[in-house]
Amino acid sequence: MTFLNGIMLFGLIGVSIPIIIHILNRRRAKMVEWGAMHFLESSLASRNRRILIEEIILMAIRCSLLGLLAFALARPFLKAGKLLPGAGGDAQDLAIVIDASLSMTLETDGSSNFQRAIDEAHQLVRSCRSGDAISVVLAGPVAQSILPAPISDRDEVHESLEKLTPAGGSMRVLEALNTAMETLWAGTNPAKRIVLITDAQDVGWDLSASKRWEFLAEAVGAMPTKPIVIVRTLETPKKWRNLSAAGVNFSRAVVGADRPVKITATIANTGEGSIHPEAVELTINGKTIERRTIGAISEGASASVVFDHQFTSPGPQVVSVRIVCDDDLPNDNETSRVVNVLQTLQVLIVEGNSSTESFKSDADYIYLVTAMPDENTKADSTLISPTVVAAADISSAKRFLEYSVVVLADVPRLPAPAAKELSDFVGKGGGLLIAPGEKANKDFYNNWKASDGKRLAGCRFVNIRAGSRTSENDETFTRIAMGKINHPAMTLPDKSNLSDAHINRHWVLEADEKEKFVSVGALLDNGLPWLVQRKLARGVVLTLAASLDREFSDLPARHNCFVPLVHELVHYLAAPAQPEMNILPGRQFVYTIPDGILSGSAAEAEVADPAGRRTAVLLRKQDQRRKMNYSLTARPGVYRLILSDGDGAKSIPFVVLGDSDESKLNLLDDDDYKRAEEYIKDMTRVQNLGELTAAIAGGVPGSEIWRHIAVSILALLIAEIVTTRLIAQKRKMHLAEPITFGADRKTGRSKEVAA
Repeated sequence: MTFLNGIMLFGLIGVSIPIIIHILNRRRAKMVEWGAMHFLESSLASRNRRILIEEIILMAIRCSLLGLLAFALARPFLKAGKLLPGAGGDAQDLAIVIDASLSMTLETDGSSNFQRAIDEAHQLVRSCRSGDAISVVLAGPVAQSILPAPISDRDEVHESLEKLTPAGGSMRVLEALNTAMETLWAGTNPAKRIVLITDAQDVGWDLSASKRWEFLAEAVGAMPTKPIVIVRTLETPKKWRNLSAAGVNFSRAVVGADRPVKITATIANTGEGSIHPEAVELTINGKTIERRTIGAISEGASASVVFDHQFTSPGPQVVSVRIVCDDDLPNDNETSRVVNVLQTLQVLIVEGNSSTESFKSDADYIYLVTAMPDENTKADSTLISPTVVAAADISSAKRFLEYSVVVLADVPRLPAPAAKELSDFVGKGGGLLIAPGEKANKDFYNNWKASDGKRLAGCRFVNIRAGSRTSENDETFTRIAMGKINHPAMTLPDKSNLSDAHINRHWVLEADEKEKFVSVGALLDNGLPWLVQRKLARGVVLTLAASLDREFSDLPARHNCFVPLVHELVHYLAAPAQPEMNILPGRQFVYTIPDGILSGSAAEAEVADPAGRRTAVLLRKQDQRRKMNYSLTARPGVYRLILSDGDGAKSIPFVVLGDSDESKLNLLDDDDYKRAEEYIKDMTRVQNLGELTAAIAGGVPGSEIWRHIAVSILALLIAEIVTTRLIAQKRKMHLAEPITFGADRKTGRSKEVAA
């Protein structure tokens, strides 16, 4: 209430004026005894009661008229929400946070919620006082400080708002609020406020992450002035139709140009009602490869579309799936992935024993099957390019980093420098397959430690044990328990006869299962491990219980499952070494430039984001190769690393992934807001722009009611006039009639007395 409003309310004293006038106008009657008066007492008493009631009604109307007049001049209003803590006249630092998630692009009445948020932000800036300073945060998968410190230049704020575009993906609320508080720390005004303009999509609020919310609450409490958080929720459509390209998956972790790969696209109906898309298209590097028609997808359901495709050229390829349909959120109808297609997969096979005779060396069978095509895939060529080196000559081999996978084929032991280098190779993403035989030295493997101090193999070698079963030719053996296989590299085709293989002898392995990154992937039918996996940093070590030659089993010679088994093991181990071409928002994209891409030593590199904006990046040398790091990955979509040298420009694509849950449009409810308010005490919601501007102005959101009071005053004025006339008319009708008693003796005239 202002001082002037208070003065106006003193006008309510005027209500006493009619009462005072009424009291002053009262006449005290002088009692005169008259014998005949008792005949009129009953009539006079009734008339006095009627007059008193009429005067009370008239006085009440006049008092109310004056009271409402004074009340209207004070311009009262009705409060629409709770009083904002800290409301006052101090200059303030205001952080405007705009929800830039995918769902904000949903259009209603020809405009998106993102555009409405920008428009309201402009209005908010105009409503701020001259001393207020404003910062702007664009909230998407990664919060971006558009204006990292509050400024008072309104033109610059408006210009910054106009340049904003939706980021896509999901808004990460905690990161957005933290970023907003960082901007407020740079401000100098005493009062602090954060305004979050959002459609209230629940994805990204992470209300179950109590520790992170507690951390945010601690950060809020550490500020000299606790900021008030105002959440402006925009309306979303009550009904909407939407199909979403929810994901793309490949049947193989390592994709080569030697064989087809299955590409599975997931199409989800996240809207209301059944939708029949026109088609689903598969595009490779922007060229449509195949177009499929599918049936209607019911509400809440999803469908899978499987494409078979064989890549003909190596290198990173952009694979996109697009839904052809008319729905309310077209921006989620397409999704992309980048697959790094290999021409060759370099594998180093280290053999424990070499021989000039055929199939007498420990690596002969492994070399043969890696160099030959896999019949199960009907490939004409093999992706794997094997190189064999004797354990004694391992120091003369190329560096391990030149390979994706290293296989130890019944290697007794390795020199300490080679063992250390091989351990580092695994930690950097390489794959190691240990296939021990008769010559394997258990003390070496049991004491071979990784950089974390744990056994590199993930298990302890105990001894060699013969099989327990006896065949018709008195051969003892055991078998792989098909029902105890849970490793992806062991999922062979149905026609595989792996279960018929005879394991004549095998190493007894005791897996270090108490270790976090050690697991048993397959068992023998005697309950002992057949395959043990150990993850080390980025790479993987697989240890088998037997060698991959005829010394320990009949797998190489008698079973057609041997070729796909070895291929699958190698492909699985090679997967971590492949560059990660599909990353989450906010993650660094790290890429090692392959040999042969750049011809000269002098080269320039830049990255083009999904909007086409280019940023220069530095290439640095590491392990005799050039690498680059790029961290501006806030927006989901396809990016391109552009390399330029004397031979022209080369483009290498990569993808920043979106969030398929953003297409579901699940909104926050009252309980969700209450949970958030448990951490951020000074948090309030507003439902319209009027409440928002009132909150920022330091007042209480509401609306003035003086116009309604003015109408009431007019009604009372009319009522006073009508009541006065009615009372006057009624009293005129009840005036006393003169009565003649006879002639006056002195004057001779008749004597009249009022009756």
